[in-house]
Amino acid sequence: MLVNTAALVLSTVKYGESDIIAKLFTRELGVQSYMIKGVRKSRKGKLRISFFQPLTQLEIQTNHKGKGNLEYIKEARVRVPYSNIHTDIVKGSIALFFSEVLSQLLINDQPDESLFDYLNYAFEFLDVTDHVANFSIKVLLDTSVIMGFGIDQASNDQPYLNLLTGVFDDNGLQPHHTTQSEASLIKQFMGIKFDELGTIKMNRSSRNSLLSLVIDYFQIHLQVFKKPSSLAILKQLFDS
Repeated sequence: MLVNTAALVLSTVKYGESDIIAKLFTRELGVQSYMIKGVRKSRKGKLRISFFQPLTQLEIQTNHKGKGNLEYIKEARVRVPYSNIHTDIVKGSIALFFSEVLSQLLINDQPDESLFDYLNYAFEFLDVTDHVANFSIKVLLDTSVIMGFGIDQASNDQPYLNLLTGVFDDNGLQPHHTTQSEASLIKQFMGIKFDELGTIKMNRSSRNSLLSLVIDYFQIHLQVFKKPSSLAILKQLFDS
């Protein structure tokens, strides 16, 4: 079946001397893995190695067989060219972080158009904004909501967050609860627009603690989720 679909590059691994296997999140087919032959040596083919950097947004044509094996891409083009995600060291580190996160979260071939559209919009914003410090926390929290394990916003009139239930309550002395200040910061991210992220003021220590807390929340609710190795790099990026 010939399929044309938008796709988001999650990760790649080298295969042999000149090939790669690319894991893509596609809008029509969910997560698929594709064998890209000769792409590491050829500069003249329709498929270029630069197409398969983390978070690149593509339009691909594939002869989809749906048999659980590696698929092949017939044609590809960059659908949304980035200006600096792949050249700016900070944004590139964020891209590497989300490459790891999303490769863990997105593991099946069931399409999720809402999540796909959200992620593409988010990374388009990342490419053009100068306010990136709070970006990762917002996208993690938004993604958890779209995927069905997000924090309950209806209870946000309570002062503490129970990480096990994802519900705010008044039991701050109980295990698995955040502090009141941590809960307050999380509430600021809930429902905020991307262009308002600069209004959330935190120093690096507070931001790193909150990022670690959100990763802990993911690990509690997704047992197979592991702390990304690039998290340590991300925590070193922002001075204030």
